[in-house]
Amino acid sequence: MKRSEGGGVGWLVHTLRCGEISLEDFLDAAAQAGVPEERAAMLGSDAARAQENQRRLRGELREAYDFIIIGAGSAGCVLAARLSEDPSHQVLVLEAGGPGTHPDVFVASRWRRLFDTEMDWGYRTVAQRHAGGRIVAYPRGKTLGGSASINASVWTRGHPLDYDGWAYQGNPGWDAASVRRIYKELEDYAGGEDAYRGAGGPLRMGKPQDPHPLARAFVDAAKEVGLPATPDNNGAQMEGAGYMDLCIVDGERYSVASALLHPAMVRPNLTVLTHAEARRLIFEGGRCTGVEIAHGGRARRVRAAREVVLSAGAIGSPKLLMQSGVGPADELTALGIPVVADLPAVGRNLQDHILVAGINYESRSPLPPPRNNGAEATLFWRSDPGLACPDIQPILHEFPVVSPELGPGPEHGYSIVPGLVRPASRGSVRLTSADPAAPPAIDVNYLRCEADVEALLAAVELSREIGAARAFDEFRRREVMPGPRSRVEMAAWIRQATTCFFHPTSSCRMGVDERAVVDPRLRVHGIAGLRVADASIMPEITTGPTNAPAILIGEQASRFILGRAPAARR
Repeated sequence: MKRSEGGGVGWLVHTLRCGEISLEDFLDAAAQAGVPEERAAMLGSDAARAQENQRRLRGELREAYDFIIIGAGSAGCVLAARLSEDPSHQVLVLEAGGPGTHPDVFVASRWRRLFDTEMDWGYRTVAQRHAGGRIVAYPRGKTLGGSASINASVWTRGHPLDYDGWAYQGNPGWDAASVRRIYKELEDYAGGEDAYRGAGGPLRMGKPQDPHPLARAFVDAAKEVGLPATPDNNGAQMEGAGYMDLCIVDGERYSVASALLHPAMVRPNLTVLTHAEARRLIFEGGRCTGVEIAHGGRARRVRAAREVVLSAGAIGSPKLLMQSGVGPADELTALGIPVVADLPAVGRNLQDHILVAGINYESRSPLPPPRNNGAEATLFWRSDPGLACPDIQPILHEFPVVSPELGPGPEHGYSIVPGLVRPASRGSVRLTSADPAAPPAIDVNYLRCEADVEALLAAVELSREIGAARAFDEFRRREVMPGPRSRVEMAAWIRQATTCFFHPTSSCRMGVDERAVVDPRLRVHGIAGLRVADASIMPEITTGPTNAPAILIGEQASRFILGRAPAARR
């Protein structure tokens, strides 16, 4: 299919679904894009039905729904689709952002352009004491699809030891063998089904089509310096260099919203309400019975007959719990918030991977533009051979990557960006005010543990070795930064280059001890009718990008709620 100006066919369908273009305009644009007439008519009919259905449902909002899902991100999209499969369930999804019809949402290589737009919450950390005292931008998706609509479209399950570790901590059903079966049911992997991968599921992904020459050079360079290659880091062997699985179909982002939420919007029992920000949870006795929201310039309350599921992410979920009186009693009392449940762990244990931005190279000549997501090749490796699984992840970026303090990067260049994917440091999310509009205090506590610095020193050294290999000779004019430095100097550079990897987790930890917020079935301890289902429940962060695990968590939550495997997809 040809791409229409400004966006592809998926984007055109979504703008029709959201009522921003007419069916007639859609059909004209689809014809210009080369879409066969019969297929365009089918796509247009489905999108127009969804648009009319949602227009009607939003105009006739109920006072009560069976399920209220707060947040239409990775987990929330799964929950919306699964819970609404039963036509007897009335399901309401509350999304603080808009529908996400900007064409850049659908162009996978443009994900960096979406930061600090209306589709990003625009968070900032507090000054990071161990990372040069810098305030770091902390993007989080604020649109249908959540961060899955503004990220780099990567599908990484994580290492089996991640999940076995969760189960070992008292969370049955989260072990590696169990979650592998669920991942296989979710996947429609372009490489086909095998013992590890699934085919025929709702989520499409595969290796990049026609990788960028730089991505090919990265894989070759890794082999040149003695590292193994892996054909599939979601398969039998995570360790090694290779191409990442990308959720890109026909050249466009294929997010969990595209796969599950958008098709479900034709259902008469699923109401998807955008620009609807949850302000507080409502409690009666020890039960959560609804949500207070801001929508259309006024406040209103909506009741939940069965459950409220909080899927607002590792920043939004603890924030809303604390705003509602669920959290550390002393902190809530100090802000004048009545305490509903004293759960000291809410907002604690915040974990994020660390991205070092970055080892930058000036190219010999202007490079081809980024392909696919612009970050197609990676390496999972161990900073210490004695470790049980990989803890570092260098990624080849087909463009320069620098922190504001170290920029600008070269006009024509590329970067190898070391990442730490099993950090030891832990941070927190805290309220700054009882006002729901006040931003939270996000302290990722980057590099608090010296072990993280040591691991990143190894990651930088390995990345520079790969970048100096012969495979890059035709592209590399010179290494711009960091260049040769002593160990002390390199550690200081790392503290200035440390930035967000966009993977916050673990601030509403799952478990059975006093450090937990939810139980193994994601129910908030001490509160009936309330679950948390998003990346905030991870006991420990997974190895690698966290979007696939967040989708897994949404799928698990739907099964817990329904008490069965989901019904056949429609």
